[in-house]
Amino acid sequence: MTLETLVQLARSRTPADRSRIQLATAALGLSGALLLGALRIVRLGSDMLPETVYSNYIAEAGLRSGLIAILVILAVLTGGLAVQALRLGTAARERRLAALRLAGASRKQVRQLSVTDAAMAGLAGGLLAGPVYLALSLLLGALPRMARILPGAELLDLIVWIPVVVMTTAAGALIGSLLHRDQLEPSVEQPEQVRTGIIAGPVMIVLGLATVRWAGYIASTVLMIGLALFFLSLSPLWIRAIGRRLQRSGDPANLLTGVRLVTDARSSSRMATVLACCGFLVGTLVHGTIGVLTEGEQIIGRADFYVTGYVLGAVGVLLIVLTGMAALVVGVADQLVDQRRQLACLTALGVDTQFLRRVIRRQLTAVAAPALASGMLLGTLLGLGRLIGGFTSPFHLGTVLASAGLTIAGWLIGLLGGVAAGHLLRNQVRDALDPENLRAA
Repeated sequence: MTLETLVQLARSRTPADRSRIQLATAALGLSGALLLGALRIVRLGSDMLPETVYSNYIAEAGLRSGLIAILVILAVLTGGLAVQALRLGTAARERRLAALRLAGASRKQVRQLSVTDAAMAGLAGGLLAGPVYLALSLLLGALPRMARILPGAELLDLIVWIPVVVMTTAAGALIGSLLHRDQLEPSVEQPEQVRTGIIAGPVMIVLGLATVRWAGYIASTVLMIGLALFFLSLSPLWIRAIGRRLQRSGDPANLLTGVRLVTDARSSSRMATVLACCGFLVGTLVHGTIGVLTEGEQIIGRADFYVTGYVLGAVGVLLIVLTGMAALVVGVADQLVDQRRQLACLTALGVDTQFLRRVIRRQLTAVAAPALASGMLLGTLLGLGRLIGGFTSPFHLGTVLASAGLTIAGWLIGLLGGVAAGHLLRNQVRDALDPENLRAA
């Protein structure tokens, strides 16, 4: 099979499939931009730089290496979101690959299509990385000196951009190869894994809290892993509990929402875990900012240094939250495509697009709002005081007020995400309710 044929067959054919590729492209583009930023800072060398020109995070050699590590870690995490986007797949795409298999395509050729599909997203993301990096450097360059954590772009970045494009393309091809399945079989849930997570998660949380005074960042990492594991194991349970409660409602919209939550609890729980962990990090950073603002004069003297770091970190995590919400929206779009025949049957009962959009909003809100609110609440209450020896007690007045404010903010972000999803998925909702879907064989 020639490259031209592979590209033509791998092209997205449906709105849901195009949304999946666009999300993966955006994630890989941001990942490539962060790598460009890290490589730009590496080229500054290891000598001290004038603090009147550069931010302290770049001017000080010790902080510069940490900033490079943070940018690389963020690039890896953003690439993980691309994995999640490509992992979602769409029912239409899976059926198209199955149709090609029945038409005589070999398993190797079908795998090549999957790899080409993901590699095209990686190539587009790599090409997007350059403009994104330029925009980020210009945006941060307009901020006060302390917040200029990316030095200005230079002509040499054009040459460095080429290997970054190659890296993102290769990463996309690798993701496509790893996620491809020769046999499409429905996943079977493993209750043993759920029980293991519920037991192992609290054990790691207690172990991290008990040893943080001596183990420092290692204990903090164990605590974070324990929280993520516990929430991942617990999420399907509370999502199903909410779904069953809604199923007992007399409201038809709540009834249909409950059915969809119970049916798709596992995939929803993955995104709920991502959102909860992001909310936890945001709460932790806010707690650290409160600690800096309420500490003694030796800290207040460099308050701009600490506050800038915490605020930029919170903004970065919020961007990941928004990307995770986008992945959740794509998952719902995939569900609409997969269930289009069942949904088309509802038109005979008078269901219209406004009703289904209301169901989608409630479905996303039921997943995103509790996850973000609980993550932000726990992050603010635990905070740096428990994780790395911060300054503020969880019962400090500022901490309590921030906890309440962030909990409300997390819930509102979840509500706004549901409203935005109802608008973004309006075309998919209309297509899913089209009676022509009943003509499909």
